Amino acid sequence: MRTHQLLLFVLIGLCGTALSLASSQADERAATHPCLEALSPLAPTGTSRFSAPADIITPAGNIWLLDGILVEHLKPASLAQQKQAEITKVLKSARPTIHASKKAKPDRRGRRPAFIQSTPEATHQPHLLQEQLAAMGLVRIDVDTVSNVCAKRLLNAEQKARQAKLGLWKEAQYQPKPSNRLHLSAIVSTYQLVYGRVRTVSRMDHSTSYLNFGPNWKKDFTVTLSEKSLTRWEAENKSLDALKNAYIYVRGWVETRGGPLIRVHHPEQLWQEKPPR
Repeated sequence: MRTHQLLLFVLIGLCGTALSLASSQADERAATHPCLEALSPLAPTGTSRFSAPADIITPAGNIWLLDGILVEHLKPASLAQQKQAEITKVLKSARPTIHASKKAKPDRRGRRPAFIQSTPEATHQPHLLQEQLAAMGLVRIDVDTVSNVCAKRLLNAEQKARQAKLGLWKEAQYQPKPSNRLHLSAIVSTYQLVYGRVRTVSRMDHSTSYLNFGPNWKKDFTVTLSEKSLTRWEAENKSLDALKNAYIYVRGWVETRGGPLIRVHHPEQLWQEKPPR
């Protein structure tokens, strides 16, 4: 009898240890989301409200900008309404917490960049609001202000939504544009995803490097990387020279330099992917 009781106590102890370990590991996984590294969790947002297109306003009057996503008014209006409804739902019902850098300075409108982590009562699994919105096709990712690992995580969610044509990815204005059929007047000063085959590569160690998508760089689409940007991009075990004749995607703001041009500042702006069918 005593032996049975002893075995029962041991089993109970092991189960308790396993549950505690699982809970600890779950907490660790939640705390180590790549977008939340080096950020400080602040007080729950409580009755915070959302102000379009990407502001989170707390009861104390602090204004937070959703980091890692492009600030834009979505069209048609139904998309903007869906995005606003999803953010409002999270702020009201999912116990959200703001994560921000203590060193981040507010912009000219008094906004500081932040990530919002929520824990829906139905699942008790923490979610990142920005990642959730990307997976629903309700935002486009802006990698400029986030780390490489964070950008990869957010872009993975965005890519799945894009390939499934969810949300904004059903609309022609947001879909990736072929480099050989760009209408500059319609896209200059807009944020675009552009894809195409690289015709020539001009890699420069101490100057600006170029990817040319046509025979005439003065009229055809071009991608540029500064010396610093090239170093960051190739540090990801990539080779710019290897992109000759490759199909690539690039994301960023379209400028005009004779023809359309996108400057690459972040390693995750430029990647290889098969062209859409």
